[in-house]
Amino acid sequence: MAVITFWNNNTGKIGQTHSAIAIATYMAIEHNHKILLLSTRHNDEVSMQAFGFKKNDKALGSILGNKVKMDLESGINAISKLALSNRLTPEVMPNYTRVIFKQRLEVLSGPTGMDYEKVYSSCKNIVNVAKRYYDIVFVDLNNGLEEEMTREILNISNIIIANIEQKPSELEEIKRLKESNLLSSEKSLLLMNKYDRDSKYSIKNSTRYLNEKSDILSVPYNNIFAEAVQEGTVPELFLNPRIRKLEGTEDKNAFFISELKRASDAIIYKLRELQMKV
Repeated sequence: MAVITFWNNNTGKIGQTHSAIAIATYMAIEHNHKILLLSTRHNDEVSMQAFGFKKNDKALGSILGNKVKMDLESGINAISKLALSNRLTPEVMPNYTRVIFKQRLEVLSGPTGMDYEKVYSSCKNIVNVAKRYYDIVFVDLNNGLEEEMTREILNISNIIIANIEQKPSELEEIKRLKESNLLSSEKSLLLMNKYDRDSKYSIKNSTRYLNEKSDILSVPYNNIFAEAVQEGTVPELFLNPRIRKLEGTEDKNAFFISELKRASDAIIYKLRELQMKV
């Protein structure tokens, strides 16, 4: 039903994919929504690696024992063939995804190979079909605004999560984008990646500088989470009762979880707010 797109206007890697993985996984566990995490990034292996799937390994199952069918190519590359020929239907979507939590979270790997531009051109259609099957479609979108398909996906998104770095030049850039109405306050939320709460560019200071009505969201840097992404154990990390019991303490892992909760709550509130306006 809803499309929530993670996007940034940078040229480098600022942690957007890690943030999308963290928030999507947290929401899948804590809320009763059927969620798809979809990457449009060329040759991006991080979103699959984080959940324990290796490149081109179609036989790996999820932590719940669901097996991926050997006779099907998975990911956007495969599903784009259906989209480009207008044969993609909502019911077909799960045949090409990897199940992480049954009826809660699935992932769709991004484009690979030489036909990237052709595959990427089908992404708007894929997102539009996916939102008819899943409650929430998280899109880990390409950086910048140069590509037409990037702008089109931003236009059809219910919420844009504008990912930013914790530095003054980035705050200036966001202020410029806001003044040009490129980031509509009605459908956008600001999110600081790899957040350091000891920096002088704190959530409070940055929120005040940008004249935001609500505090900027954040995904704090957390070495345990970063290692889990590398090791493919993100689901196990979030299901670990010791991590989940830390909420409300001063522990750095507790702060990480509490900020994911704050981001999750803000997204749900924004969705409800937008639904009331329809």
